[in-house]
Amino acid sequence: MSLRLRILLFLFLFGLLPLMLAVLINLPLVLERVDLFYRHAFLQNLRADFNDLDQHLAGRDASVRLLAKLPEPGALVGSGASQEQSEIDLARARYTQWINRILGEERDITEILFLDEQGVERFWLERSSANGEWQPTTRRLRGVTPDYVAMLLSGRLDNVVLSPLRIDLTAEDPARVFTLQLISPIAPMVPDDPPLGLVAITLDIGGLVRRDSKTLWVHDDGRYLQLPDLPARGGNAFADYPGLAEDFQANRIVLWEKSENRAIWVPMFRTVDGRTLWVGRPVDDEPLQIFRTEIVLRVLLIILGLVIFQFIVARWITRRAERIGRDLTQGVQKTLESDQPVIFDWSGSPEMRQLAADLTRLSRTHASQTRNLREHARELEATNRYKSQFLANVSHELRTPLNSILLLSKLLASKGDQQDDERRQQAEVIHKAGRDLKALIDNILDLSRIEAGRLDVHVERVALAGLLEDLRLLLEPQFDAKGLEFALSIAPGLPEGIETDVEKVRQVLKNFLANAVKFTAQGRVVLKATAARPPYALALTVQDTGIGIPHAKQEAIFDAFAQADGSTSRRFGGTGLGLTISRQLAELLGGEIRLVSEPGKGAEFSLLLPAVCKQPDAGLVMPAHKVVAPQDEEAEMLPSGLRGLHVLLMEPNVRTQLRLSGMLRSWQMVLHLADDLQEAMEALDELQGVDYLLIQALMPDDGACVTIEKLRSQLGPSTVVISLIQADREGAREICLDQGADDYVTMPCESHELSEVLMRHLPTSTD
Repeated sequence: MSLRLRILLFLFLFGLLPLMLAVLINLPLVLERVDLFYRHAFLQNLRADFNDLDQHLAGRDASVRLLAKLPEPGALVGSGASQEQSEIDLARARYTQWINRILGEERDITEILFLDEQGVERFWLERSSANGEWQPTTRRLRGVTPDYVAMLLSGRLDNVVLSPLRIDLTAEDPARVFTLQLISPIAPMVPDDPPLGLVAITLDIGGLVRRDSKTLWVHDDGRYLQLPDLPARGGNAFADYPGLAEDFQANRIVLWEKSENRAIWVPMFRTVDGRTLWVGRPVDDEPLQIFRTEIVLRVLLIILGLVIFQFIVARWITRRAERIGRDLTQGVQKTLESDQPVIFDWSGSPEMRQLAADLTRLSRTHASQTRNLREHARELEATNRYKSQFLANVSHELRTPLNSILLLSKLLASKGDQQDDERRQQAEVIHKAGRDLKALIDNILDLSRIEAGRLDVHVERVALAGLLEDLRLLLEPQFDAKGLEFALSIAPGLPEGIETDVEKVRQVLKNFLANAVKFTAQGRVVLKATAARPPYALALTVQDTGIGIPHAKQEAIFDAFAQADGSTSRRFGGTGLGLTISRQLAELLGGEIRLVSEPGKGAEFSLLLPAVCKQPDAGLVMPAHKVVAPQDEEAEMLPSGLRGLHVLLMEPNVRTQLRLSGMLRSWQMVLHLADDLQEAMEALDELQGVDYLLIQALMPDDGACVTIEKLRSQLGPSTVVISLIQADREGAREICLDQGADDYVTMPCESHELSEVLMRHLPTSTD
């Protein structure tokens, strides 16, 4: 895929994906909102149809309040003698005429009932179905629910109460089939006295059912409402509207059925038997579907237009970016491949013009520097060629007279009987100086061959034991002359031999041993062979007890003509070429040299070799980089007494934990980690004790000292407790030692410091 196509796809997708995500997120929300608005519109229409009922009930509320203020005369006088009863009857007749004048036109009021202060029904009025006149009656009319009677007479309610809906399909008068009751207490003559009684009016609301044939009236068991004067509706609402039964049972206020028959349902009335009468209105959602389709089509058209526009813009940006990238690539390539400057001419924004000017200036500078570097390279190449030729010619010219000087001085020194002691000593000095000069010339020749890439590698099968024994026999007189012990150690399990260049291996080891003799005043020197970690198979090490090498000088001693002590008054002589040649020879053999040393504690030079040396390419000049043994190699040289011992490390800091874990695992110790006291106790329960406990003095809970006291019962008497104390924590060492720690290590610590503390407390039972 070309860069242009990648940029085009990136820009296109970069603009398209947010657009598509916005549509996918917002379009369903918009459609849902439209659906919700449409549903609310139908609900408002349904409520508007029943708005006149609310207004009608409000008007009848005023009527019943008027009757409560002007009740029938018996409620004011009460029952008494016969003469008094006749007066009450006359007053009630006049009251009936007054009711006809006031409520004569309110045809929906069918019954009026008065109760005394005991809740006993005292006076009934009903509207005649023939002429519509109000008249007293002794016939039992619709009574008031005892619960409402008790609440109103007790004074807990002092306003008008609407009773549940009553459906009486057995009533002969259609006006008494579908009725509600409005009940109000009769106000007393004296404030704060109990009510004198109750007045209740019965309303016929059957007109709501008869008014609109599309309105559905359904009982909560799914039966359609049947009125005597209306055609019967067959079936069951639960069968016609699947899922309606669950919604009725949940008593949802508004329902929109997602089936073929859609309708909005509202619980309208509570009946006297405690059931709910629901009102439904079928919904025609065809306009909604048309509107939703139009919204989707318009959104798709907008998206298509934006995609086309975005594609055009992305294509234009891609072409411009491609042209700039092509100019930049070709200009950089031409700048790198030639010494001719490139002129970048870009139009557009000030930033682009400034960038073109900067690149042009950079190209001109680079071209000028390239020409200068090539000239310097030619000069350096000629100088290096002259140097190599000079060294080779001078070395060869010097070797011939030096050989004569060495031979004659040796002959003169050997004729002790014919010369006096002074001349013999002078001859020995001449012979020693000539021998040193010859070694210097040989080293210079070797170094010039390596730098010129003309040093051949002859790979053959080398017997390790024979090679090391020859070196011991060859150099043992030098150690004996200085009073040093020279030992040879070969680890068991090593291969009998490797495939490498035996002369170059011998030369490297001779350099190691020569340095060991030179820099060791007393003690011993060990030449040992051990197994090495992959990718190497063998490690040939020379270990001495000499003066050691400071860490700051361990990198410099591998440079040509460099020594640890480079002053003119240095104690030890030499040219400083031995380790440089040894390092480059090791790289030719496919290996490397590692150094572990400390001042005053001796040094370990290790030659790491593969099992089979691969021939380097012809004419290859090996790179000269410095090699210093890392800290974990120092850990390899530690005594094996720590191997297999269990150590519990309590260190909450992750970085310190990782560093210490690497050290402990490199010594083949069995490591267990714990961040706090709880984890440490769990680990000790499972392990049944450990050999070492390394604990941070700045534990986040109680501090290391308190933690040691809590763990002491589980640690056991043989566990060595070592505190990890920060260098800036004054007084922490004494406190931790007093509270149970056996030793301490100052953090941050080197691997040899930690190993010394661990080895100092090595368990006696460890082999």
